[in-house]
Amino acid sequence: MSQYLQAAILGLVQGITEFVPISSSGHLVVVRQVFNWADQGLAFDAVLHLATLAAVLFYFRHDWLKMVEAVVTKKQTYELRQARKLAGLIAVTTIPAIGAGLLFAGTIESTVRHLHDIAILMVGVGLLFFVAERYTHPRRDVSKLNFFDGLSIGLAQAVAIVPGISRSGATIITGMYHGLSRESAARYSFLAAGPIIALAGFYSLWQLFRGGISDGLGLELAIGFVVSFSSGLLAIHWLLKFLNKHPLNIFAWYRIVVGAGLLIFSWLK
Repeated sequence: MSQYLQAAILGLVQGITEFVPISSSGHLVVVRQVFNWADQGLAFDAVLHLATLAAVLFYFRHDWLKMVEAVVTKKQTYELRQARKLAGLIAVTTIPAIGAGLLFAGTIESTVRHLHDIAILMVGVGLLFFVAERYTHPRRDVSKLNFFDGLSIGLAQAVAIVPGISRSGATIITGMYHGLSRESAARYSFLAAGPIIALAGFYSLWQLFRGGISDGLGLELAIGFVVSFSSGLLAIHWLLKFLNKHPLNIFAWYRIVVGAGLLIFSWLK
């Protein structure tokens, strides 16, 4: 298969699964292993993450601009105070994931890259989706979250650096536990993804460029970026609309069925 077609497929997988709560890193590992494609590690994954970062920045551009204005200005309007609080919450949510990435990213990259590990996590988190739907009820919006709520969502985001868990899935169900609706939890999850995707992506890009880029790889990255950005925008828009009216059950069943299939595949391989 053409290396450029592979880049496009990986970009499509990344763009969709970064936001749909089924694990982007897990799906990238699975696709490469099932089709026996070379695994370029987390560095190439992060290049695709930069495309989804661009999608988050573009889709929520008004939110980001309002937060920037709130941070740099001394005005005290209600809207700016809420934007300033949201920026602070996102900062709190970001801290645990930074710590986890600095401490454990290398270990995770070398150990949690096997199908059976990802399969077990796919099933386990799928079951947690059912629990969240059964035992959580919307009772407040993002503006009512406090420091400890933001920290709790951040811890979920930190755990989700393990392939197969799903960053969006972990943060959405944690947000639901703290009283957010599915749609509000997803919206906060996507906003909180921005700093983490940016830091991970730029760090891995620095490693990639420092080691040198082989001939043709630049075009592969460009193709992957464009496809991932486009599909990421569509995924964000679709998921927010979907969660406004539907539960997480479809994603829970998807994770369980795919996880079971991967377990069987890994045993037969």
